Amino acid sequence: MVHSDYQFAVAARVAVRVPVHADGDLVSAGSRIVERTEAVDRVTEATVRGLKPGLNDTTVTLDVRFVAVGERGEDLAVLRRAVDDEVGVSVETMATVDEEADSESSTPLEETALTRERSTASPQV
Repeated sequence: MVHSDYQFAVAARVAVRVPVHADGDLVSAGSRIVERTEAVDRVTEATVRGLKPGLNDTTVTLDVRFVAVGERGEDLAVLRRAVDDEVGVSVETMATVDEEADSESSTPLEETALTRERSTASPQV
């Protein structure tokens, strides 16, 4: 874990390969695997979105919210690469979360990402 003064909230959908004999349930084991990433301080929330059993592991698709650490102004793409480079983790979607606005409502990840894409697009004339 990197110790930095700059922390920010992130929502992501990730596919995590959880070994057959991992400790705990699939959510806690998948969260621990995501937390191994140096740029992730801690996972604060995780919800299973899909399962794909395998011979030696189960691929669990999780919607996660986590606290990321890094340098102020660091690009979200840098964080995405860091998480994606972790063994057993594949990032499907990722977006920063405004914690104040997010505490008022529980918006699904797809809607949050879509809203952010629309809000950054140029208006149609």
